[in-house]
Amino acid sequence: MRIEQTDGQGAGGLETAVAELEAAPSFPAAYAARVRAAVRRLDPLPPTLDVAGALALVTQEARIDVDAPLRTRRRGAKAAKIVIKRMTAWYLKYLGDQVSDLGQAIVHLGEALAERVDGVREEVDDLRDRVTRLEAQSRERGDGS
Repeated sequence: MRIEQTDGQGAGGLETAVAELEAAPSFPAAYAARVRAAVRRLDPLPPTLDVAGALALVTQEARIDVDAPLRTRRRGAKAAKIVIKRMTAWYLKYLGDQVSDLGQAIVHLGEALAERVDGVREEVDDLRDRVTRLEAQSRERGDGS
């Protein structure tokens, strides 16, 4: 079956067509579920991302791998890849190191900001407790609202 989206159909029409395909008895639901699960595992982002998770993700992704793979099925291409790799290795390493250093600096900035936010959060909690205590004392004295 071929799905064509006309100008008047919009995203809702496409979603309807997909739902109809999935509802058909010939739709391979088990296979689609396995594919969707595999795609979710490839996603670098966790389902929920907090500050610690975001920093861990940046740390993981900040290292740049400059060692390009040499595998190929085409004849003679491997030799060409080796020559290009040897000619550009010094530059790619230099560039990769700079990008990796930037990633690490971003992680350090994120950690510093997270610590600062946690400190502000603690101060706000302390002030909230203090205001609650003062309001309670004020009510006990009968000073008003």
